[in-house]
Amino acid sequence: MKTAETINIVCSELGITKADLAKRMGMLPSSLYRKLARESMTFEELQKCLDVLGVTIAFNLQYPDGNVRSSQANHEMLLERMELLERELEAARKAAEFHKKSLKDLRTELNSAVGYTELGKRHGSKAEEYLEKIRQVLTNMESTISYALGESLNDEPAAEETEDMEALEGKNVLLADDNELNREIMREILVDHGLVVEEAGNGSEAVEAVKANEPGYYHFILMDIEMPVMDGYEATMKIRKLPNRIRANVPIIALTANAFPEDRERAAVVGMDDFLIKPTNSVRLLRTLAKFL
Repeated sequence: MKTAETINIVCSELGITKADLAKRMGMLPSSLYRKLARESMTFEELQKCLDVLGVTIAFNLQYPDGNVRSSQANHEMLLERMELLERELEAARKAAEFHKKSLKDLRTELNSAVGYTELGKRHGSKAEEYLEKIRQVLTNMESTISYALGESLNDEPAAEETEDMEALEGKNVLLADDNELNREIMREILVDHGLVVEEAGNGSEAVEAVKANEPGYYHFILMDIEMPVMDGYEATMKIRKLPNRIRANVPIIALTANAFPEDRERAAVVGMDDFLIKPTNSVRLLRTLAKFL
């Protein structure tokens, strides 16, 4: 459940409006509405929201009002939802701290790469040595990114995988992503390796494309998670429920910037077959698709 949905439910159960919540948080109602709609509340704002709602729950428990659903069971349920929000907030804090450290490490590595390049320009006789240093730095940067995403990084395909990746030529891929630039980048990678790409701008378009074509027409679907109209989770569930089993069982790979373990778990629950984190490189992408041949 999204943070905005949880806050809406808690406010409804407590009998307070989001306008009242905004005032107690020291925000303009319009600002809170926008942040909830865009899921863009900061950690500090979420903490303040939790504090306000917590005080309201405590007050209603002490002074029950007939106009408010104030049974012990309801308040226990609300407290559980609050605890869930607090856990999500803590997880987000830890992830932010980890990625800040990773970015700091990357910045250091990048500065080193620039420094080696400048030295190489000044000392032509040692150019090869400096180029090797740059290669080492770039390898370290990729390793750091890989570690931050919780993946093992190996861009060199094994010899036995090459044949499988070549077998991808001519296969049909449905690429569902609301970001046009993302689609363009992915399309170039896929087309360069001989795949046939069709596109959808949201989950609803992806479902309709699967229904409109013959069973087995698409060999793979690359499904973004956060899309307007219908997100990737809902689209996957609808495809899995199609009456024709060939259509319903098309391999669906999540392609998303969401890297938390719970995102992987939810993708598996709705029926996605694999999970790729953006940005992904061409070898990892093609290797993943080749697994489903």
